[in-house]
Amino acid sequence: MPMKLSNIILLFAVCTLCAAFNMQLFAGLDEMMGDQYWVVDTAQGDHGWYAMGLLPHLKKMPKDLVRQVNTDPNAKGKYVIYAQNGDFAGNSLYGICFGIPLIMYLIWFSLIIGFPDKVNPYLLPRKIFTIAVIIACSVIANLFLMRIAGNFVTEPMSRIASIAGSQASLLFHLAGIWFAMLFSALGTHSHSFGEIRAPDSRNWHTQANEKFNWLFTLLALVTMLELLLVENKLALPDIAVDYSVWVIWVVIFMRLFGFSPKYWAKRPVGIAIMLIGTITTLLAFYMLERVTGTHGAGFASPILANTLGAENQNIGLSLMISIYLVFWVEFSAAIRMNGPSRKTVAQ
Repeated sequence: MPMKLSNIILLFAVCTLCAAFNMQLFAGLDEMMGDQYWVVDTAQGDHGWYAMGLLPHLKKMPKDLVRQVNTDPNAKGKYVIYAQNGDFAGNSLYGICFGIPLIMYLIWFSLIIGFPDKVNPYLLPRKIFTIAVIIACSVIANLFLMRIAGNFVTEPMSRIASIAGSQASLLFHLAGIWFAMLFSALGTHSHSFGEIRAPDSRNWHTQANEKFNWLFTLLALVTMLELLLVENKLALPDIAVDYSVWVIWVVIFMRLFGFSPKYWAKRPVGIAIMLIGTITTLLAFYMLERVTGTHGAGFASPILANTLGAENQNIGLSLMISIYLVFWVEFSAAIRMNGPSRKTVAQ
């Protein structure tokens, strides 16, 4: 049964506020750095003691001094740059960065806790503990990834955080999504007093041919779309980043809306939520950049035009569309609006 409108608004508002607050925490790291580099402080040891040795000792150094030393062929003690302003919050691409924590919190609240209308008070402590474990796993996994990347750095001017991933906040939230899906698949946040009989596979009827046909059809369509977007500089130059999210959307869409057009036609409400929500979100972030002047939309962006050139002002469009398609698909399922319409069922 679809969720009540008041609960739909509450779920969206809570996820949005949590995502905004979370983004500001990462923005605080950028503000702490200012116009300086975080460099590895080798004087205190190469490995460091922070977070079980995953995070090396760091110190802040002026950028001009670091560049001068690292570009001097006669200098012996070159600095290894760990991060700089922009590696954590990504305000210039705020629209893209904001979409990942939005999806993460939606999954945490709707899939794990059952917020707002299916919260079981007896299981709530267990579910909150599950989210706490997910957060801890996300932080450790990210520090471990950055540490591995740091160990492979041979070029002093390379930024370890940028090698590990384009944005530290994106890495954390992606890990949060991954661990949430893993824990949900393992059933660690739910509980049942009775054993459930395993399904009898002898009664199954395969639809593999139809599923695979439409899966590869959709993949071919998004592949051509992504190539077209890249050719017209409407996507990031590294096609693997954008394309991976499009592939994720195809899989999630088929899982939640069915695997052929005969199922999609019966779910007009959920598909309308996905399309209208994505368009509305793009317009909202476009207006946000015009109002703030600092939080980039990722497309038609004066910030990108100033930093990367006017021809690259739309490089975030492909990633924004795919990310928010994923969010609104998940949102329609969370509010239970991805099923067949009542009119279709009545027939």
